[in-house]
Amino acid sequence: MKQKIISFIVSWILKFWNLTIRVELIIPEETDKVISENKGFILAGWHGQILSLTYHCSKYLIKKRNIKLTPLVSFSKDGDYIFETFLRFGMESVRGSSSRGGAGGLRALLKTIKGNRVPIFTPDGPRGPIYKLQPGVVQIASMTGVPILSFCSVYDRYHEFKSWDRHIFPKLFSKQTIIYSLPIYVPRGEAVLEDGMKKVEEIMLSQISELQNKYNLQIEGRKIDENS
Repeated sequence: MKQKIISFIVSWILKFWNLTIRVELIIPEETDKVISENKGFILAGWHGQILSLTYHCSKYLIKKRNIKLTPLVSFSKDGDYIFETFLRFGMESVRGSSSRGGAGGLRALLKTIKGNRVPIFTPDGPRGPIYKLQPGVVQIASMTGVPILSFCSVYDRYHEFKSWDRHIFPKLFSKQTIIYSLPIYVPRGEAVLEDGMKKVEEIMLSQISELQNKYNLQIEGRKIDENS
């Protein structure tokens, strides 16, 4: 009951708050084609992006692009609240993580992809370290052959929480920029998983760096170096 009440309050705060936010959406043409065809893909965003992208997922991907989304949510206490909040935005989650219930969660996600649903991963969650990719998202991409689309969001003005993932929340009437990557394909086979993880992590870090440079922001956490 507590989770349902808090998720109700959080969902309405997000909906009201986002009415004041100006959004700039950047989607490459090749990525837009993948979304339009809706033949299967995976979304990946850093854990600290959860609040930033929930409203976007509901308003844009679900309502405008008719995409059925299934986030992977951990079995943690925070995960209980996140699960209930996602339900209020039209997303029924699968429970599991890289540290607890991971195998069951991945199996369930394989079924959702076969059912024409799009899984959402936060690959540095649920415990971090921040901006360090865990293997689940790459494993699923390799097993299914569907591409990964990583997406990232930042605001020009925001509050930052003192959490391990440096979660941010926008100030009223701020501007939000959301960018999507080009489709990332991971070949099948155990031998390619390490290279696939490195590639996906580098792309996701470069998105954070790109937005950081756009607003000249100092994003806390793991040092980002596109040349490393």
